[in-house]
Amino acid sequence: MTSLEALAKQILACSACELRMGATAPVVGCGEIGAKFMLIGEAPGREEDKAGIPFIGDAGKRLDQLLELAGIDKNDCYFTNVCRCRPPQNRDPRKKEIQVCQKWLEQEIRLVKPETIITLGRVPLSLFCPYGIKQMHGCVLSAEIPDE
Repeated sequence: MTSLEALAKQILACSACELRMGATAPVVGCGEIGAKFMLIGEAPGREEDKAGIPFIGDAGKRLDQLLELAGIDKNDCYFTNVCRCRPPQNRDPRKKEIQVCQKWLEQEIRLVKPETIITLGRVPLSLFCPYGIKQMHGCVLSAEIPDE
């Protein structure tokens, strides 16, 4: 993959799982290559599904407040989700749905090359760590992201 724009086109054209049928449109990540932080959520919510932009609903507003409290500039962040389409009734994404979308996330990580990845919840944490969120709450993990 050569650019975020090319990746976005592939994500928008994807129909590899059932989530796409109920979604308005897949939600692609937003931010720039070289962003210091990558924040990864579970899946789009209602407002994100309508607009096609991650983290603009109520949870996004709360995230903005937390970033400000932490002294993190939103311009230093890349925002994305594990799953690109909203699950029905806001349920947790299923294992197969996560697996289908995981390739998009892996490509984003390789393109953006963030210094720090911040997982926002159990589902994104599970992609990076075998331990549960209760055990890992407040912990910092160190890892190298391998090239393709």
